[in-house]
Amino acid sequence: MQSTPDIIQSDIVKQQQDVYWQPLTDGVPAQPVKLLVITTPLTVNSAEEAQLQKIIQACKLDATDYYIYTLEHATAWHQLRDRLQPQAVLLFGVLPQQLGISAMFGLYHPNRFDDAIWIPSISIAEMEKHPDTKKQLWVDGLKPVFIDKTIGNI
Repeated sequence: MQSTPDIIQSDIVKQQQDVYWQPLTDGVPAQPVKLLVITTPLTVNSAEEAQLQKIIQACKLDATDYYIYTLEHATAWHQLRDRLQPQAVLLFGVLPQQLGISAMFGLYHPNRFDDAIWIPSISIAEMEKHPDTKKQLWVDGLKPVFIDKTIGNI
């Protein structure tokens, strides 16, 4: 009688994929938010952190309406989704693949995926080097969702 191979230790599923089955361990609260911001690591009290706060303020969100998650290593989207139940997800310098998602999103535009509106962007540090992208993110992505409310009901 042959035994069934352990799929996690096979050539089909690589060890780096194990992270997508691990629970969140970094203090993410269990509360629904309107906006989940997922960003690459930011330096505390940096220009990038100040710019992120300006972007959130421009969206007219209260402190309880959003959560900023700093992605330091691959994290399972389903873990974040189940814990925070976001209506919108704003990605700064984070690829969907880093969240275990096999999808392509249009940059700076709202994309519907998994019952949320996703708005991907380059990192805040890169955005500071290219002011036209900051304007495009606002005009095409954030303003229609959070100010005009023509996309989604947030």
